[in-house]
Amino acid sequence: MTRILILTDYRGTFYSTARTRHRLCTMDVDRITAHFRRAGLEPEVVRFADLDLNEDLRGVPVLYTSSEDHGLHYKSWIEDLVLALEIAGAQVIPGYRYLRAHHNKVMMEALRAQLFPDDTRLLRTRTFGTYEELAATELDGPWPKVLKSAYGAGSQSVARARNRKELLHTARTLSDSHDGTEAVREHGRRLLRRYHHARSLHRQKFLVQEMVPGLAGDYKVLRMGERYYLLYRRNRPGDFRASGSGDLDYLDMAGADREALLDYAEQVSDTLGTPLTSLDIAFDGDRFHLIEFQCLHFGTVTAEKSTGYHIRLDGTWQHVEERCDIEGAFCEAIVGHLGTHRPGPPGRSPVTPAPTWSATSLPSTY
Repeated sequence: MTRILILTDYRGTFYSTARTRHRLCTMDVDRITAHFRRAGLEPEVVRFADLDLNEDLRGVPVLYTSSEDHGLHYKSWIEDLVLALEIAGAQVIPGYRYLRAHHNKVMMEALRAQLFPDDTRLLRTRTFGTYEELAATELDGPWPKVLKSAYGAGSQSVARARNRKELLHTARTLSDSHDGTEAVREHGRRLLRRYHHARSLHRQKFLVQEMVPGLAGDYKVLRMGERYYLLYRRNRPGDFRASGSGDLDYLDMAGADREALLDYAEQVSDTLGTPLTSLDIAFDGDRFHLIEFQCLHFGTVTAEKSTGYHIRLDGTWQHVEERCDIEGAFCEAIVGHLGTHRPGPPGRSPVTPAPTWSATSLPSTY
């Protein structure tokens, strides 16, 4: 039997779900291990703290959770361990770069620029490590612009700037990194040292992005293996943000062609090459734009509250009516990925061919 390692955090949680288990938003690890055993795998559940990096884990598939803890201190430790596993030759799913991009919009944007250059050119984005770097930069393109802190979910720390004055004011707030002691010490250095090179007190990284005009909402697409779950999210009342609005629609595609949206989502997720993907997609009436993506530890409402999923069979998108078993869909995606994935050199996450899927219920064609 093929061994598969499942790494959980200090509370025993793994990924997340729309429901709670023991008051934690975690997938049911017992159900996951049962699904894997039925698929002929040998799952082993280990806490990060109990991971033995001296063990030979070359080629061993490793699934792991992430964290969105305040300050990302715990996530930083997880990143250390996952990178070490990848260097040791373990088959970490997804690759370390996607963990680094989780809850980190600056890293995600750097990956988007490398993997999706056409999309990046359409939504020109600049990232900054300090407020002072932005203040010294003249930005091209039209106004308004969108500012995003590297951290935050559900539209937290996302703002719109109608002009440069608003941009600088908002960026100064988003990037604030100092405490009172650091500010006093820096002020003293500036007073006492004639040639002191000032240190920034605004070092929270952030990005500035061009805004897709006229959007009333966006699309959330979850790919789990060959299953695609999708919904339309309307903007908050009087706001430009859709994430976190709670105004969800599984039927109305707001003018976008459903099959074209699925084609685009398939193209993006194939390029990412991971078995699990969450995509935020905008449609400007002419073409689609990839706004954000995550490859682990993302929200699952899109799947769990749906009445079915979409799948490409014989070159045609078809819809399968089914209540989502999130652990079952998760494991099916991983098993399919392992059936086709061939590990590459450490640090790479090669695009893999789509696994074969056998429908257990009769799909309906559009």
